[in-house]
Amino acid sequence: MSPLLMVAVVAAFCTVIFLGTRFLIRALGEHRESEERFQQMASNIREIFWMIDAETKKALYVNEASETITGRSCQSLLENPSSYEEVIHPEDRTRVLGKLEEATRTGQFDERFRITVPSGEVSWVRVHGFPVRNAAGKIRRLVGTALEITAQKQAEDQGARNLATAEAARAEADALSKATLALTQDLRMDFVLGALLRSLAELIPHTCARVLVPEGGPHVLALGEKLSPEPAKTSSGYPLTLNADESPFLQRILADQKSVLISDTKQEEGWQTFKGHEHLRSWLCAPLVASDEYLGFLSVGHTEPNRFTQEHLRRTQLLAIPAAAAIQNARLYARADIYGSELEKRLADLRQAETALEQSEEGRRIS
Repeated sequence: MSPLLMVAVVAAFCTVIFLGTRFLIRALGEHRESEERFQQMASNIREIFWMIDAETKKALYVNEASETITGRSCQSLLENPSSYEEVIHPEDRTRVLGKLEEATRTGQFDERFRITVPSGEVSWVRVHGFPVRNAAGKIRRLVGTALEITAQKQAEDQGARNLATAEAARAEADALSKATLALTQDLRMDFVLGALLRSLAELIPHTCARVLVPEGGPHVLALGEKLSPEPAKTSSGYPLTLNADESPFLQRILADQKSVLISDTKQEEGWQTFKGHEHLRSWLCAPLVASDEYLGFLSVGHTEPNRFTQEHLRRTQLLAIPAAAAIQNARLYARADIYGSELEKRLADLRQAETALEQSEEGRRIS
């Protein structure tokens, strides 16, 4: 090879090396610049940016937003790459980790769950995950974001509670309207009591409901009764009669004439003297008052303790208002019916006497 040719080859080789070095330096610079931009972006977004290994499920990266949301340092996570599992609320952990396992195969992860911070407070997050695949299409990593949604979740829950309250109020209003209509459709006492007890069953879950009214002296009579479930054997047909002189508890109820709610009757003094109610563990009552007259009270019981709340008592009190008016009207109707029957009997007797008198007068004229 001639000296000139060798010089030309060496010069060309040096040029290639120089250009390659410049390209490599530029590529490294662009890579560092790109990485710096990524770090700057990841450090300033409000969401947690995370990356885990699809096979080991260990964390590879998490940005600084994680410290704000979880209360745990990024360094602690990198030192213990599986410690993110402890952040998940114990009641949600099994479900979330199961979904994460599925995501390593499907590549899709979109869950809302609770996390706990070191202070013990609970927050809600929404986490999205996406797959990073190798050249063969296998998922190597999962990357994604986590956004705190505690305020949003609280607003959703409050909205759901408000909706449930509105629905419950509407259902209660419908039930009370239906009960009031049923109580006024027929003035006969049997019909009124039947409608009352059916309406009560729609408003309050119970195993025993009675309409108890004083019948003069110490005696109290169960005008109506509904048991759930219905007893297999038919009753004797005689209504339950109680004697207040034998029950200090009943004496107190009749004297106070107020609503009462008992969560557990085993803790109530004198309960076992309440005839026909000894087996009940939860009990409430509401007075029946119409035109300032105390007619008796609604007795509602359940065989399980702690079954009634103040809401159940309030519903019973609302139902007791039209029930008392209906019972009073039924009593007036019954009295009017008795008076009407007596009047008809007297009129019939009078007509019979007039007929006999006419016949006597006719006979006298003929004779």
